[in-house]
Amino acid sequence: MRNKNQIKMIRTSFKAIGAHARRGFTLVEMMVAGVLLMTVTMIVVPAIYWVHRERRQTEYRQIAIVEVENMMERVVSLPFNDITQSKVDKFVLSESALRQLPHADLNIEISESGNMPLMKKIQVQLGWSDHRGMNVVPVRLTSWVCLKEKRE
Repeated sequence: MRNKNQIKMIRTSFKAIGAHARRGFTLVEMMVAGVLLMTVTMIVVPAIYWVHRERRQTEYRQIAIVEVENMMERVVSLPFNDITQSKVDKFVLSESALRQLPHADLNIEISESGNMPLMKKIQVQLGWSDHRGMNVVPVRLTSWVCLKEKRE
């Protein structure tokens, strides 16, 4: 009988230990986990937003670069005598660039060099606004064209 009572007591104590070990999370553990999760969230969410904003600005810059290159090609393809300020003032941005670049501002300047009368300097500049409405550093492209000599 003694053995049966001892065995019963041992089983009862093991059950009590096992039940105590399987209770689950305490309130303190849940609070610590919540604080850690909030800390990580406070770091990650602004970083994700920053990456998204930078990616969007990079896309805007790529659109502007392509648009400035196309505009320069249009100007340079004109006959030398037609490359005038009044002629290029009529050039406008493409519809897709106007849709994609907020507050796009195209500026084309033609200047003739005083020491080299047969050369013209062409400067194309395209600016736009960022998400805060502030102007970003514009994309600029400069080229020189000269009167081609006729060869006989």
